[in-house]
Amino acid sequence: MVKKHNLSKIGYSDLIETIRRFEKKYGKDFHDFSSELEENRASFEELVDKFEWEQYMNEMKKRSELGRLELNIRDAKEFTEIFTPIRLDILGILASKVEASVSEIAEAIKRPVGSVSEMLKILESKGIVTSKREGKRKVYKLLVKEIILKISE
Repeated sequence: MVKKHNLSKIGYSDLIETIRRFEKKYGKDFHDFSSELEENRASFEELVDKFEWEQYMNEMKKRSELGRLELNIRDAKEFTEIFTPIRLDILGILASKVEASVSEIAEAIKRPVGSVSEMLKILESKGIVTSKREGKRKVYKLLVKEIILKISE
């Protein structure tokens, strides 16, 4: 029996570190890993890892759905890749819409669909956006409306 962890008190850096450990171990993000497991037989270790990984992803999503991301200064380094001009453009597009497909975002910021898709995966792995499938298209929406950087705890 796998014990479910209470992750509500864990810091963002520890949360992200665990998610990255799984991404490195399997060479893919959680969504790709889960899809692959559904198609193939999984080992016991993969099933246990999926359960734990999903808990961490759900905690990240839960925190993001509050619409506010509070980062301590030591955790902020984990989010620096979000604050690039192109990713900020993507966030701007999503902030102005309820949701948008990868191709709609790519067209709006005049970038290739493939590179926009990769950037959206990063934003999703950080719990900033969420996605859902609508037929063949993948549609994204913004989860976080406010990012606060706390200098002291």
